[in-house]
Amino acid sequence: MASFTLRMKSAPVLQLLSVTALAAVLLFSSSCGKRSCNDAAEAPAANAPVVTTAKAGLQQTLSSVVTVAGIRPIAGSSDVEVFFNENTQFFNASGEALINRVKEALETGRPLKIAYNPWQEVLVSAAWATDAGNQQAKARTIVDGRAGMRKIDLSTMTNAQLDEPSAMGVMNTTDPGLNNVIPDFATAQLMFDYICRQCCALPGPYAVDYCIPFQYCRDGCYARAHKMCWIINNRYKYGTKKIFSFANAGTDKLCVQGQKWGGCCIRWWYHVAPLVTIKTPTGPKAYVFDPAMFNQPVLLSTWLHAQENPACATSSTVAHVTMINVQPNSSYTPSGSTGYVFGTDPVYSSTNTTLINYSALTTCP
Repeated sequence: MASFTLRMKSAPVLQLLSVTALAAVLLFSSSCGKRSCNDAAEAPAANAPVVTTAKAGLQQTLSSVVTVAGIRPIAGSSDVEVFFNENTQFFNASGEALINRVKEALETGRPLKIAYNPWQEVLVSAAWATDAGNQQAKARTIVDGRAGMRKIDLSTMTNAQLDEPSAMGVMNTTDPGLNNVIPDFATAQLMFDYICRQCCALPGPYAVDYCIPFQYCRDGCYARAHKMCWIINNRYKYGTKKIFSFANAGTDKLCVQGQKWGGCCIRWWYHVAPLVTIKTPTGPKAYVFDPAMFNQPVLLSTWLHAQENPACATSSTVAHVTMINVQPNSSYTPSGSTGYVFGTDPVYSSTNTTLINYSALTTCP
């Protein structure tokens, strides 16, 4: 399978699939494979907004309304790194006026209208948001999610510990009318392939209202996860939670290599994806659905290890997952750098806007 560079073990349940079930998976996957979401030759959806792609517009800037989550000094420089609740990347900010503006925004909680270059990881400008932007920020209900927070150390924890639903508190038992455990890997793969077919890199038609931009994974995981949970809950009737990973201490960063999208390195301060429980021959295991990173559901341990790729760390960066937080579907983006307070998007307005805005972008320049 094509994936990020990582330490990975094959799912043992695959060996126990019946010939019929395996054939069904292969038949379903073959049609998707001909129009693979990680096929760079595929054109964006015909109904996508006209947006310059990363290759054609490395100097292009995007804009959005955000709130500041944190600021980090850069050793030996007057510049700082800024990160936002509504964006997963770190951005270099330079110049006294710009730095003072983001510092004031952090202290007051006021939303900013920013321009930024995601491929160069640079904050270009920041202005106070308009009244509409302020209302948008205030409309986000804040929830306390500290109960799901866990400090982790992937260098000392075993994969068995990470993948055990009961130990990690990830068993999906709180959603009425939904099945808590997916019965086998084959069923999970069918669901995963259906979700992959909604990728904006494919020409469509799509079975959902807005295609999902898996081909652009520099940002937008919160919108992708929100939409995927909706699909798994409503189409397939299986319970989901969300797994948030954070690099929110010291010089930690989530460092990943986008092998599916050209091999460039990406650095996040947080990442999120749907978390499910799948029955295996050795008991239920915690699995993650993340088509932006993988071509199949993967164990939670695999997903986390992929975010500590030392090849994508910089000289001043530690490729390290500081902590994780298992959240209900309602948690959408963090609200602050602590990683245990979250904003929501119950009517999918921010979700759909993000899906549309990123539908024609690509990960690697």
